[in-house]
Amino acid sequence: MNVSWYDAWDYAEWINHKHGSELPRGLHFCLPSEAEWEKAARGPDGRMYPWGDEFSNNKCNSTESGLGFTSHVGKFSPQGDSFYGASDMAGNVWEWTRSLWGDDWDKSTFNYPYNSEDGREEEIAEKYVLRVLRGGSFEDGLNNMRCAYRLNFAPDHGDDYYGFRLCASPIS
Repeated sequence: MNVSWYDAWDYAEWINHKHGSELPRGLHFCLPSEAEWEKAARGPDGRMYPWGDEFSNNKCNSTESGLGFTSHVGKFSPQGDSFYGASDMAGNVWEWTRSLWGDDWDKSTFNYPYNSEDGREEEIAEKYVLRVLRGGSFEDGLNNMRCAYRLNFAPDHGDDYYGFRLCASPIS
């Protein structure tokens, strides 16, 4: 995919311009926050993987599945879907969130418990403040498929195993 955070952000802006009027009033397309992403992946019962608490290589595109490249959306549906029916929440490509990691590569400025009022949801930030990615990729093993696993990178960095998903969220 080779998508930077800025690419994903620009796509969300474009799709809002093109199709935002089709959403219910008060909503817009955007990258999910880290908390929104995790809720969609873990479900109401806090699952370790989107489908449950036991890893299975036939439920996501990881090194264990043996594909070695990205797969089409839904290849592992419905068996790998989350409680809420979201496909590919684990594996395939790392997904950018709109949340900030902070300045330090090794230690996140923003930890759990999640506090959306602590500045981590700032859409405009210094250029080199790191952003959070979630979900793991086809090049990662089962530990990175866990719903709670976090990765960070500079927003201008893209890679073959970075992508994104959009959500519909209240306009802030």
